[in-house]
Amino acid sequence: MIAKILRAVSGLLLVLQCLVLIAFFGILPLAGYSACPVNGTNADSIYKDGSLAFVKEVSASDLNPGDVALYYRGRTAVGSSVTANDAASSSVTVKGKSGGVSIPYAKVNGKGTDFSVPMLGKYADWLTSGKGLLYSVIAMGATFVVFAVSAFCVRDKENG
Repeated sequence: MIAKILRAVSGLLLVLQCLVLIAFFGILPLAGYSACPVNGTNADSIYKDGSLAFVKEVSASDLNPGDVALYYRGRTAVGSSVTANDAASSSVTVKGKSGGVSIPYAKVNGKGTDFSVPMLGKYADWLTSGKGLLYSVIAMGATFVVFAVSAFCVRDKENG
């Protein structure tokens, strides 16, 4: 009975771990996006602290009014709506708390999405660090061992 529960839980955990790793390191880059952890609050940003934003790498000169420009202030990712794009001064103007804020093209990381995933930013930041990825692979290996041993025990009980 316990072996069946362990097999089911560890199998589910393996699937979830694989999906997270595939999403971060496979699907997002293939689609031209990258995950951007939001580590702090900024009054000008549409993203909340601790959330995970998604950004498509595009040239800042290609941003249009209404697009979300993603840029950094320190370590904090800020996503703000573009109000104007001035090629002459090589900057975009975004909505700010007290009016428009001019951001040089060189500071813009790309075109952000209108949505973010709450509370996943800190995990994504940790996962993309070398230590986080190592721990995730070790956890996946340990989960696989539990799954294999429990599956072996279940098979032995069913065979007699």
